[in-house]
Amino acid sequence: MDINTDINILGGMPDYNLIRIYIAGEAKDKSTSEVQLQYTNIKTEKAFKRFRKAIDKSMNSFKNDKLKRMIQMLCNEQDLDETMLLMFFWNMSLNNELLAYLNEKVYFPVLFSGRTIITAEEVSACLKELKQTEEGLKEWSDSTIDITASKYLTLLKKFGLLDGAIKKKIIYKNLSEKQFVLFLYWLMQAEDTTNLGDSIWMKYSFMEKEYFIERCLQHKYTKYINVNFNGDILRVEPLLSYEEICHEC
Repeated sequence: MDINTDINILGGMPDYNLIRIYIAGEAKDKSTSEVQLQYTNIKTEKAFKRFRKAIDKSMNSFKNDKLKRMIQMLCNEQDLDETMLLMFFWNMSLNNELLAYLNEKVYFPVLFSGRTIITAEEVSACLKELKQTEEGLKEWSDSTIDITASKYLTLLKKFGLLDGAIKKKIIYKNLSEKQFVLFLYWLMQAEDTTNLGDSIWMKYSFMEKEYFIERCLQHKYTKYINVNFNGDILRVEPLLSYEEICHEC
C-alpha cells in the first residue's frame, strides 16, 4: 500500500475551491505566490506548498484521460458545489490507497449498517490494526494515528459526507440524477472489469447493490447509458463523450 499523509494535509486545508482551481487549470500560468495571494488566505508559502503537493498527488491525478477530461470539464463549468465535492471524494479514493482502505473498513460499514455516528476511535483502531501488517505505517506513533483518524473524519465532512463538530454524524446521500450519471461515468473508468454489478467501487454510489441496479435500469437514464443486465452480469456503456456528459445531464 502507498502510504502518505495527504489525508492529514487535505483534512486541514481551509478552502477546497483551490482544488477546483488547480484541476480546471486556472492557475497554470501563475506562480505559486500569485496563486497563494489571489485565491487563498493561507499565510505561509510552506503551508501552501504542502497543500499544493497533496492536491497534485491525491486530487489532480487521474486514472486515465477520460476521467481527467470529465473532471476538468466539471471544474471549468461550475463553482464548487455538492456535486463537485462528491467527485473529489470519488477521485481521491481512487488515487489514495489509505483513504480507500478507511472507507472500506470504517465509513461504508457504518453507512450501510444504518448507524448515525462515526467516531475517531474506530478509525484509530482500524489504523492500529493495519499497522501490524503494513510497513508504511510501522513508524507511525499512536499520536500520528490519532491525528490521522481525526483528519480522516474532517476530510469526509469537507466532502459533505459527515456533519457535526465533536460527534460526526453520517449524512445519508441520495444522488440526484446528474450526480448518479456522473458517478456511472466515473465508475465505468474506475472499474477494470466489465461487470459493474460486482464492482468494489459500486458502494461509492451510497446504495445497496439491488437498488443500484434498479436505478441503472430506469428509463430516464437511457439517453446517457446503454445497459444490459441478465440477472447476474451488469454491463453499462456510455452514450456520450466524457466532455459532453457534464453539461448534458
